[in-house]
Amino acid sequence: MDKNGAGSFIYAKASGILGKSFIGNKAQILFEQKSLEDFWNLLFKTPVPLVPEVLLAQQIEKTAFTRFLDQYKYFISLYDNPSSVLIDQLYVYEIENLKEAADSLCNGQTVPPVFVDLGKLSKLNLTAWPDIAKITANSDFSWYNHVPEIHEQQQMDFRLDLQLIRHLWKSVNSEKGEDRDVLLEMYKEEYIIKNIVWALRLKIYYKMSKDDIIRNLLYVTDSQNLQDPIASMAIKILDYPLDNYEVWQNWKFSELVNPNVEGGLWQIDPSWIEQLNRTKLNKMALRIFHQYPMSVCALIGWYKIKKYELHCIKTAVESLRLNINPSEAMAAAGILE
Repeated sequence: MDKNGAGSFIYAKASGILGKSFIGNKAQILFEQKSLEDFWNLLFKTPVPLVPEVLLAQQIEKTAFTRFLDQYKYFISLYDNPSSVLIDQLYVYEIENLKEAADSLCNGQTVPPVFVDLGKLSKLNLTAWPDIAKITANSDFSWYNHVPEIHEQQQMDFRLDLQLIRHLWKSVNSEKGEDRDVLLEMYKEEYIIKNIVWALRLKIYYKMSKDDIIRNLLYVTDSQNLQDPIASMAIKILDYPLDNYEVWQNWKFSELVNPNVEGGLWQIDPSWIEQLNRTKLNKMALRIFHQYPMSVCALIGWYKIKKYELHCIKTAVESLRLNINPSEAMAAAGILE
C-alpha cells in the first residue's frame, strides 16, 4: 500500500489490538490469575501445553513475544516502502541473535540456539551456523568474524550495544519534520536514563572509578564527554553524593528518585529510576500513538506500548510461578505506585 493508505489501515488495526491488550487499568488482570494455566487461557485461544510449570512459564512469554513480533512485521509489510526507522526497531533482535550465536559457540555448544525469527528483514545468515564469519558476511556486523574468547566476549557485546544505539539514533534523525522531533524526544530520554542507570550501577555495585565509568557509557557521538547528547547527564551525576537526598531533589529527573523515609538511611536507587522511567516512557508512547495517528510515530508508539505489555506479562508470570504477592509484583511492573 502507499504510505497514506497503509497508515490508515495500520492505525485502525493497531487500535483494535491495543483495545484487547493488557495495558492501562487492564494490566492488573494479568496479576489476578491464580495459575499459569489460567494465564495461558487469558492470553491465547489454543489449548494449554501439557508441560511442567517452568516450561509453561517460558512458553507463555515466548508465545506472547512471537505474537507481538509477527504483528509488527505484518504492519511493516503493508507499506510499499516502509520507513527505515520502522525496520530498524528490529535491529535489537538482530543483535540478540548474533550474541546468542556467539555465546553458544564461545561455550562450545554444537546445537544452534533458538533465534528470533525476523524472516526477510534479517541481514544475518543464521543458516550458516556454526561459521560466524559467514553468518555476519555482507551485514552491518561483518566485523564480528570470529568466535570471541571468553575474555573478549564482554568487549564484543559492548561494541554491539554501542552499534545498536548509534544505528537507532541515526535512524530516528533521518526522519523529517514532526516525526523526527517526536521520536527524538522519546529516544533521547530513553537513552539518557539508560546511561544514568548504568553509571549508577557501576558506581554503587562495582565501585568503578569515574574515568572507567565514562569509558563504559553509551555514546551517539565520538566524544566521550559532556558534549554527547545521551551521555552528558550520566557524566554529571557521577559527582553527585549518593546519599544526599536534597541534591537529588533538585535534579532534572527528580520525579524518578526513590523517596526518602524520615529517620532512615537513604541512597539513590538506580532500579527505582529504571522502573519509573519505564512507566513514564510507556505513558509517552500512549500519548504519541493517540496524538499522531496514521504516522510513523503512531506505529513506533504501538511498538513501545506492546513491549511494555510484554514486560508486564513476564513480571506477572514470574510472580505467579514464584508465589510473589500480586501487589508487590504490580508495583515492580510500575502498575501500582
